[in-house]
This record gives sequence, C-alpha cells and structure tokens, in this order.
Amino acid sequence: MLKQLEKDIQRLQDQRANKENTLTTIAPEEKVRIEQQIEDLKGEIASKRQKYLEELADRADELAVEESEAEVITAEIVEAVGQIEQQPEASEEMLAILRELRDKLNEPGVTAAAKLKGSISSFPPFIGVTYEAELDTEQLLRKYFPTFRTWYLAAAKKR
Repeated sequence: MLKQLEKDIQRLQDQRANKENTLTTIAPEEKVRIEQQIEDLKGEIASKRQKYLEELADRADELAVEESEAEVITAEIVEAVGQIEQQPEASEEMLAILRELRDKLNEPGVTAAAKLKGSISSFPPFIGVTYEAELDTEQLLRKYFPTFRTWYLAAAKKR
C-alpha cells in the first residue's frame, strides 16, 4: 500500500511539474484551464500524502525502533521545531501543533522509541495543517527532519 501511494504521489508531482512548465509557453487564453488543472493536482497530491501518512501512523505500533535511533530522531525533531518557530511564514496553528509534538517528545519517563511511535501517530493532523498553510511536506521533512524521513522511508520499504 505504501509503495503504491509513493508511486501515485510521484506520478502526480510529475504531472504537476509538466503543467507548470506548460504555463510558460501556452497561449494566454489557455492559462486559466492549466492553472485549474494544477490546483486539482495539488489537491490530489495532498490527499495521497495524507493517506500515506495515515497508513504509516496506523503501522506505528508494528514498527521496531531501536532506542538509540529513536533518541537521534527525537532530538532532531525537537531541534527542528525550534528552527521552524523562527520562520516568519509559519502559521500559529502549525506552530501550536509542532509545539505539541515537541512537548510529547520531551515527556519524562517514557522511552524515546515509545515517544517516537506516539509522535508518528500524531503526524496526519500535522500534515493537514501544513497543507492548509500551503507548505510542501516533502521539502519540510527533507529540510528539518532528515533522520526521521530516512527512518520512516526504510520502515515503509520493509512493509
């Protein structure tokens, strides 16, 4: 399921890129139609990404996370939340969710692996907010959460 969703997302992103390239050469009377198609593709991409992350969250309990790996990922997420808080374009709603995620990861007495699994379960609402703020989730994960992204991609491939 995850691999198919990845393929679907990539295919839709390729279609969107092609349409955006077409905008530079198309006749002015056709621009509105292409722009509408791009918006439709953005919605489809957001929907597929949401399904992907929901599937990943559903499988969080099944995922085996080494404590040392979870500690690195948790530290990375906490640090990234601090960096994102400094971004002027970050919405208050998104920041509230990120702070909640950071607080969950900073809870005392719980293993890093358990915190990480709990955090994975909270990602779909987080992603929904990022789309409302029109941020590219893939770029957000690449930039601020590279270790987490590498780990979840590896975990997804095992499934």
